[in-house]
Amino acid sequence: MHSCRPDGTMTTLIAAVGVVVTTVVAHGTARSSEVWSATGSIVAGAGAAGDAIRIWKVGSPHRGEIPPTTLPHALAREATRRGFRLSIEAFPARGFATTFFDAVARGAAPDLLVFDNFGVMQGITTALGHFDGIGQDPIFRRNLIKVTGAFDELLGPQRGWTYLVTMSQNHTAARSLALRPPDCGKGPLESVPRQGLADVVSKIATAYLEGDLVSVQSYMDPDRLAGSSGSHENVKVGTVQSCSIWGNDKFMVAAVNASFEAETSVGTSRVLLVLRKPGSEWQLLVVARDPVSNGDFLKSLSPGGLAASDAAVRAVPIPATLVSPAPGVYPAAAKGQRFGTFRWRSSPSDDVVAEIVEFAYQDDARLFFTRPERAGSRGEISAGALWTTRDAWYWRVWSISRSGDVIFSEVRTFSH
Repeated sequence: MHSCRPDGTMTTLIAAVGVVVTTVVAHGTARSSEVWSATGSIVAGAGAAGDAIRIWKVGSPHRGEIPPTTLPHALAREATRRGFRLSIEAFPARGFATTFFDAVARGAAPDLLVFDNFGVMQGITTALGHFDGIGQDPIFRRNLIKVTGAFDELLGPQRGWTYLVTMSQNHTAARSLALRPPDCGKGPLESVPRQGLADVVSKIATAYLEGDLVSVQSYMDPDRLAGSSGSHENVKVGTVQSCSIWGNDKFMVAAVNASFEAETSVGTSRVLLVLRKPGSEWQLLVVARDPVSNGDFLKSLSPGGLAASDAAVRAVPIPATLVSPAPGVYPAAAKGQRFGTFRWRSSPSDDVVAEIVEFAYQDDARLFFTRPERAGSRGEISAGALWTTRDAWYWRVWSISRSGDVIFSEVRTFSH
C-alpha cells in the first residue's frame, strides 16, 4: 500500500504479524524504517512510532550507504515481553549530524543510536568528503551514554557502537531495556560451575568491573601479570550470569556475562577468568574483558581437553621458549607482509596438551589457545591479531599438562 503525505513524502507500508516496515524518501534523501508493534497494530509514517523506543542506524562515512532496518527477532520479543515497542530508522552518514541536532532541537531525539564507524561521533574526512560528528562538543557528549553488549544484535558484521540519548522522550524505557538481566546466548561450553567456583568467579568479576583492585588482588596468583589500572569511573554491577567453564579441579577457564551501570556507559560486559588451584583455594591468573579472549579464545576450547586433576603426573612440564621478537621489540613485518610475527618453541615435554599465548595490556589480556603439533614444535601468531593501545604489552606462553599443571615461559615486553 502506498500513500502520499502533504509534504510530498512517499510512504510504503507492509503489514506483517506485529511488524510494520516503512520506507521513506523525502527531499531526495533516502531513509528507511521498521516498527515492531507489541499489539500487532499498523503504525504508519516515519514519525508515527509514538511511544516506541526509537532506534536510528547510521551508515558509514566511507561507504555512504543506508544500513538495513531489520529488527532482530530476539530483541523485538524481549521488548514486547517488557511492554515496549521498537521503531528503527536508517540514515546515510551524509548530513546526519544536521538531522540529529535538528531532532534534538525539536524534542524528537532518538532513544538509541547505532553506527559502525566512530567518525559519526567524532567527525571524519573520507574520500566522500567531510562529516561532522555528533559528539565533538564535550559538553553535549555527556548526553550520549555508551551501551555495551545489550544491543549488539543491531550491529552488522563490522560491529560498531550503540549509544543512548539522555534527552530522548523514551530514554527511561530504552535504558531499562539496556539494563535487562544478561544472558549467555549459545556459548560453546555452557555448564554449571563446579562447587565453590561459582561464588569466587562472581566475586572476582564484580570486583574487576567495579575497579575494586584490593578485592581482585586478594585472589591473585603469584604468577599473574598485573597490568596498569588507569582511570576508572564508578561502576555498579547488577546480575552476574555464569556462562561456561573448561578445565578440571586444578585449572579452570570460566566466562560470565554481567550487567552494569556507570556514568558514561551501561549494558552488559562479558568477562573471562582463568584460575588455578595449587592448594585449597582458587587463584586468579587472568581476568579480561578483551573481545578476542571472550570470543575466539573461548570458542577454541574443546570439551574434554584435560584429564582429571588426580591423573598420574610424570613431571611438571618444561616451559616453552620465546624465539622472536627480542625483548622490548615489536615484530617488524617481513618484505611483502603487512604484519610481523611472534614466534616460540613449544615445550619439549610430551605431556603438554595445550598452550595459551597471553598478551597482557593495561588491566586486560588477549589470549590465544593452541595445541602443539608435537613436543618442541614451532608456534607463531601474527601481530595483526592485536590492537593498538599506544601502551606497554607483555607476552608469554603457557604450557598446560594433561592434569592441569601450568608452567610459563619468560615474559617479554613491547609497545604497541
